Parts: sequence; C-alpha cells; structure tokens
Amino acid sequence: ALIGTTSLSAQDDASVRFGIKLSPNMGFVKSETKALKANGSGLGYTFGLLAEFPIGANGNYRFATGLNLNNITGKWKEDYTYVDEVAGPMKTKALETDVKLQYVELPLTIKLMTNEIGYMRYYGQVGFGNAFNIRAKADMVAPKVAGSLTDGTPIVTEFTENKGEDIQSDIALYKASLIVGAGMEYNFSGSTSLLVGVTYNNGFTNILNFDVAGSKAKAKAHYFELTVGVFF
Repeated sequence: ALIGTTSLSAQDDASVRFGIKLSPNMGFVKSETKALKANGSGLGYTFGLLAEFPIGANGNYRFATGLNLNNITGKWKEDYTYVDEVAGPMKTKALETDVKLQYVELPLTIKLMTNEIGYMRYYGQVGFGNAFNIRAKADMVAPKVAGSLTDGTPIVTEFTENKGEDIQSDIALYKASLIVGAGMEYNFSGSTSLLVGVTYNNGFTNILNFDVAGSKAKAKAHYFELTVGVFF
C-alpha cells in the first residue's frame, strides 16, 4: 500500500501532508477467560506523527498512517481461591489489577474526505492498527503463598498491594486492532489545518501472556480516543 500510494501521490506532491496529534483516550479490557472479569475503564493518552498520501487526483481519498506512542489503561480482577491455614475453610478473594500499557503503533488506514464546505472538510476513516508493547506497569493485589494443600489449593498468609509492578513479561508483544473514526478539519491557511475527531480502537488479539485457573488467560484491549491534531 505504501509503494502504491507513494507513486500515486507523485502526481500531486502538494497533497502529501504531515502533522502531529495529541489524543486523550478512555481504555477498557474485555476478558474471554471465565476466571478474569473486567473491572472498569481508565484514562490514557496518545501522541505521535501523522502522514497522509493522496489516492487519485482530487485528494478526497487518502492513505493515512503515522507513528504513535499509545498509553492505555486496563483493569481486571481474578477470583482467587485459597485457605489461610491447613485445615481451614476455602475462601475466595477478588484480586484486582490496574495496568498501564505503552505501545508503539503503526496505523494503516484509508481516509475518505468530503469537498471543502466553507473552511471545513469532514471525513471517515477505517483501517488497522499494529502495536508493539514497550512497557507494562501494574498496581495489583498479590497473595503471599506459604505452601499448598494436596489438591493444589494455595495456603495464603497475607495479601499485599504492589504499586508500579513491572509485568511486561505477562503482556503479549504484538496487538492488532481495527480502527474506526470520523471527524472534521478546519483550514486556517494554505496547507495548515486543525483536525478534530473521535476514534474507536477495537483490539482483536489477546494482550495477555500468563495462565489463570490452569488455562491461558485471554483478554482484548479497546479504547475510545478524542483525536486532536495539526497538519502543516
């Protein structure tokens, strides 16, 4: 796609655009494992570079890409079964985890724009996000295990709250997503435009890399984003 759109844009180099964006987001996790449950949403942000290459002569259709640094939040809880003494009764506690994930993302999207109406143009956008995890920190409740029963049930002496725990080994390296967005652009002068839009990033690959209740944990990360950018 990059090769094709670059050759097409050679007919109209003035329509190749570059810009920057800063976008707050609200992220949440959907679990596909029975032992894990979603536990609310959290705020994050994205910033990065924008690049657009025209497809065709009028510039209404564009290949839109860039390079983003995504900071998203996910929250989940695990129903943890344990005993606090050898002959004690079975107990269950919800272990809550609040993660902050950082990704480098390369979006590959198609942007469809209207003709200019006054100083405004409106657009719709759809495509794929390719993200690579570079950091994962978590605030989490963890058990202190002193042993286990013959059936494998852990004997827990206490639960501790860990802040800023590095859990990058528990997070999958690659995350793919579907990107859907819409918005508008206001032209100030020449090629300088303000971009405002709303984007939904729907993850469709598993972000977790650990086992829970004897099976591989599965969850997908999603977020809504208010996109604010400037093209130069």
